[in-house]
Amino acid sequence: MDLVRIKGNTCYIKAATNVGVYVFAGGCCLLIDTGFTGAQARMIDETVKNNNIRLQYIVNTHIHLDHCRGNIYFQRNYPRCKVYTSQSEKPFAENPSLLAAIFFSANPLPDLDRGPRRFPIDHYLETGVWKIEEQEFEIIPLVGHTIGQIGLITPDRVCFLGDSIFSASTLEKYLIPYRYDIGKSITTLHSLSEVDADYFVISHDGDAFAGEELPGLVAKNLENINTVQQQILELLRQPLSKEDLVEQLATNNDLPLNLMEYHVIFSTVSAFLTYLLERKLINYHVQKGRLLFQSL
Repeated sequence: MDLVRIKGNTCYIKAATNVGVYVFAGGCCLLIDTGFTGAQARMIDETVKNNNIRLQYIVNTHIHLDHCRGNIYFQRNYPRCKVYTSQSEKPFAENPSLLAAIFFSANPLPDLDRGPRRFPIDHYLETGVWKIEEQEFEIIPLVGHTIGQIGLITPDRVCFLGDSIFSASTLEKYLIPYRYDIGKSITTLHSLSEVDADYFVISHDGDAFAGEELPGLVAKNLENINTVQQQILELLRQPLSKEDLVEQLATNNDLPLNLMEYHVIFSTVSAFLTYLLERKLINYHVQKGRLLFQSL
């Protein structure tokens, strides 16, 4: 792994989940997200140390394991490290199994619940400007992918966007990335044009990019949401259950699914159904023990 400088003291480490690095004048640093595994966290740690930087702070954009499971390694090896996330992510930090419970609608299957008992958090952030080591960081709301996802703008005007927006290659590969709330995801995507930053970093499968490239990526994400919406409405010309919808969406789009991927799509389809129902584009009824949805 390499430390890639974006602007000023703001860098990132390109990985399966990109990790932001802000270096303070004294040589300590703040990480933005920490990766999925202990092995990834060790490589991130080695990269930081090889650049004569010492870890002092972590900001998690949201509490999904691919963004925060590395916290375990860092908090064990750097017990004085301070960890921040949003106030709205607090329930998931204190009870990481909640995400798996959302996926399964109850006590989850063991293979869906791969998190620790809790992620200790030192400070919960609200939207606005926060000072760390006398430097000002702006926290922006990026709700939609999760209940309380946040972005962070460094003093160098570099904005880390978490999973509020996906790369073109991610959308092409997965078609239906996880979204908890479709309406709020759309609102967040539209709001990105108002973010006052020069460079942006997304979490997966993408390099840092200049602000003029953002509108095109926003358009691709909005187009993706519309494509999935239209596919669902077309399929619901006949009554279907959520299980039927997942099956047909996966088959029609040649999406091979393992257990986790099935539940990611199942949950995202649920989010689309809520969005479409709120807009009076579909309705539902219970028939012979099945919850069926249909376009109006």
